Amino acid sequence: MLQRCLRSLSALCCLLGALCAQAGEQAVRERMNTMFEGEEITSITASQVPGIFEVMLGASLFYVSEDGRYALRGDLIDLEERRNVSDERRAEARKQVFAELDPKDLVSFAPADGKARATLYVYTDVDCGYCRKLHNEVPELNAAGIAVEYLAFPRAGLKSESFDKVAAVWCSSDRQKAMTDAKAGKPVDAPACDNPVAAQFELGQSMGVSGTPAVYTKDGEQLGGYVPAKRLIKMADEGKI
Repeated sequence: MLQRCLRSLSALCCLLGALCAQAGEQAVRERMNTMFEGEEITSITASQVPGIFEVMLGASLFYVSEDGRYALRGDLIDLEERRNVSDERRAEARKQVFAELDPKDLVSFAPADGKARATLYVYTDVDCGYCRKLHNEVPELNAAGIAVEYLAFPRAGLKSESFDKVAAVWCSSDRQKAMTDAKAGKPVDAPACDNPVAAQFELGQSMGVSGTPAVYTKDGEQLGGYVPAKRLIKMADEGKI
């Protein structure tokens, strides 16, 4: 009899816990929809901290109290395991975003045989010095079996000369040549077209990109800004990218 009562009590506690979690998720969803109207909530899950939900808006990560009142953006650190939980979640979100990109919207530099052992996603501008330095090393990366997929990130914003230059690259019939010319300081003449530059710029901002180049692995890990080709090749040799 006692065991039956305990089982019933345990089931009731589980049911109440599930109902509270649902109520908390709904409160968080309603508040985030109000604050970020028009932006898609990718996921809402209970975080490892009681009373706090993890909310993904695309590749942007928030932590929100279960009553929907408080939100913060920052890193959640597991002190016992000494790992950055937030970095892991951001990487997972970026990996999914990269996998869903339309290859036609990228400027691709791949190994000649088409067999890449590693792929880097790089947010780039055409005027920044380190973007140009990295681009000069792309042939070395390709020769080592590393593909580079460029996304647009005109640092000066959407209404700038930088935006126009980047858009001209994406509107060119030969994007690879246009990218190389633009990064060599040569003018790129291309008719205006529908292009993904603004969308990619906004995507980069959602990932926290603030400068260029911003280099990521296929798995969504952020490698930082400019990384020398020799270091990237060494990382590929060691299976780290």
